[in-house]
Amino acid sequence: MASAMGGLVQLANLLWTHLLDQADYGRFAILEGVVFGVAAASITLAPQTYILVYLHKKPRVGLAGDLGGMLGLSLFIGALTVLFIAALPDSLFMFEGEAVPRWAVVGVVVAATIATARIMAQTVHEAQSQPTRAAMWSEFVDGTRPFIAIILFFLLGWTWEARWGGLVLAQIGAGVAAFFILRRRGWLKRPPSLASMSVPVRFSGPMVLTALAYVGYQSADRLYVALWNGIAAAGRYESAYRIALLVSTVNIVTLHSFNPLYYSAYAKGDRDGAAKLLRRSSLQIAAWVAVLVIALPLIVKYTPILEESYRTSPAVLTSIPILALGLGCLGVSMLWQSALLAATHAKTVSAVAVAAALVNLLADFVLVPRMGEVGAAWGTLIAFSFMMTTTILMVRVRRAEN
Repeated sequence: MASAMGGLVQLANLLWTHLLDQADYGRFAILEGVVFGVAAASITLAPQTYILVYLHKKPRVGLAGDLGGMLGLSLFIGALTVLFIAALPDSLFMFEGEAVPRWAVVGVVVAATIATARIMAQTVHEAQSQPTRAAMWSEFVDGTRPFIAIILFFLLGWTWEARWGGLVLAQIGAGVAAFFILRRRGWLKRPPSLASMSVPVRFSGPMVLTALAYVGYQSADRLYVALWNGIAAAGRYESAYRIALLVSTVNIVTLHSFNPLYYSAYAKGDRDGAAKLLRRSSLQIAAWVAVLVIALPLIVKYTPILEESYRTSPAVLTSIPILALGLGCLGVSMLWQSALLAATHAKTVSAVAVAAALVNLLADFVLVPRMGEVGAAWGTLIAFSFMMTTTILMVRVRRAEN
């Protein structure tokens, strides 16, 4: 089901490249890839890893108090962020004469804030080895976005606002539903005191930096391409990135099955079984990526509707396999990060992610002015390759020390 819903989202993204002009596509790319990504990484306090690590280490009552406190803190941070955006000057919302409306930015921030509960519900089910229920809060929610957007398309016309509505309404609806379900099932409690929040906040700090680094890989590319070549160029790059995101569907499905098994085996002391699972899952992602790197450019080249949407930038076709390979490296990196997080080495994971983000910024600074969209794709591949190599080396060093 997760694969089917993920594929539906990617199919919808292909249709948007044909129905929307490049400026509108670039505008939404900034709203989703930059604004929503940054808000979801920071305002939510990145609860996924905290739940995966501590579900098997803390009693349910204690974990429920932590989750309730984290959700309340996220809502407070989200409200402050909305007030901050309202006070910003209009010039910050302009890109080469094209505006990104302030109300659209606020709506995305509100959606990301309320989505905190959805993320918690997804991870709780994932940690309990309930992949079907976890997919209901991830791929299924994303799969509803195209249907909402299509309805809005008929009401509003073929505009980017319909895609914006699909994103915002799906995330808000899922977040509200998750809040009531988690509360009814006892997963959200009021924390006994502010002091009790010190552990989740200290743990979440490095993970927020890690999540922001992941967003930075995407945001830096889109923003730098938009600033250098205009918002339409960002739309072309986003088109290539969306095609390559089929690799992320493989990553997500693999992680959904890998994480609960790995953390459970690690908590039980079965280190050999956990290491064997890590190797097999890495090979699984590598095999799928090898197929998609070859298949995706061929699909785009020989499918008429896609060929039509890419006619203004042949370089986009070159970017697709580069981005696909880079996202494959990201998937392998996230698998190996589990070995560090299970041992509560969150700061190590954060340091590697931030270092890779800096590598990406440097690569974009050098390559985008010379190569345009293709340079941004190479920057992504370089950064994720660096992350994968460094993470694997760190895991092996930690094992040798133990």
